[in-house]
Amino acid sequence: MKKQDPPSNFKEMRALSIAVGNFIRYWGFRRIHGALWTQLYLSQTPLSATHLVRRLKVSKALVSPALAELEKWKLILPTQSQDAKTKFYTADPDVYKVIRSVLQKREQPLIDEVQKKLFSLQSNSNDDSTNSQRLKELEAMIQSAQFGLQFILQMDSPDFLSNLMTSGGLE
Repeated sequence: MKKQDPPSNFKEMRALSIAVGNFIRYWGFRRIHGALWTQLYLSQTPLSATHLVRRLKVSKALVSPALAELEKWKLILPTQSQDAKTKFYTADPDVYKVIRSVLQKREQPLIDEVQKKLFSLQSNSNDDSTNSQRLKELEAMIQSAQFGLQFILQMDSPDFLSNLMTSGGLE
């Protein structure tokens, strides 16, 4: 692939990438993950690590491991290049699939573990040291989290909520 010049809206793209990176930190990823993903998602062509370093003005030492992690999570995909030495990447275009995949691999096991520990406590709670009302409230909170996660995992398109609302599911 040929050398790419930075886009004409370079500053705006970089600012958006950093903003998405800051947002994605909330979800347990690093800012660089969000910034890289945003650049790749919005690019019309695959980008190499070198392109990303230039666009984001960060070090290759920061970019290389972050790309490997994003690839591991299948948030980005390697592409074929004419130059066998240079690896190019694109973002998986199905954002909903990506979100569901991360939630299923990361958050679902966490909720499952909490439910398991709660059940264990409920099964072995014979004394008066545990506030049973609060234990029930905690159970309801965990069930709500499980329900919310399952709801999100069933979303398969940007039109999911719109379709749900028009079908009478949310009014």
